Amino acid sequence: MASDPLTHFTREPGGTPAAERIRGILLDPEVDMDAWTEAYLYAAARADHARREILPRLERGENVVCERYLDSSIAYQGFGRGLGADAVRDLNSWAVESVVPDRTFYLRLGVDERERRAREGRASLDRIEVVGAEFMGRVERGFEGIIRLEPQRIVVLDAALPPGELAERVMGEIHPLR
Repeated sequence: MASDPLTHFTREPGGTPAAERIRGILLDPEVDMDAWTEAYLYAAARADHARREILPRLERGENVVCERYLDSSIAYQGFGRGLGADAVRDLNSWAVESVVPDRTFYLRLGVDERERRAREGRASLDRIEVVGAEFMGRVERGFEGIIRLEPQRIVVLDAALPPGELAERVMGEIHPLR
């Protein structure tokens, strides 16, 4: 009997030394930048992460679970910043090449709970979190639009569930993909 493949957990922006440095810039509330600059920085971090971390692991037969990926840029920069979903997708097509997730989990959470969690246990909000409710509403509508376009790939989960239950549901969805 073959053993299950290794599973690697990673995040974006980040996941490699270069991408982690870019993450620091992107999330720094003291840094002001143009929306396109932000989009290019996310794509640059993703390119390094995909080529140096994700793709090699997939080629070795490992599973990769990544907190955030391309859909996040489409929602945040495409919808939230108003750059357009197609433009952000096109920009990132160079960054991700063939590295597209088999399954994406969207953790849906109400506005009040999302804001409470963002502030809980932290002294300050990051550069994205300080933009405000109107921006986050556009981001949420962006994610909902992506879900409507790709319901076979995206699984919507209730983020108010206990973490252990969420993890079980994710594993239940991933297991058949192995």
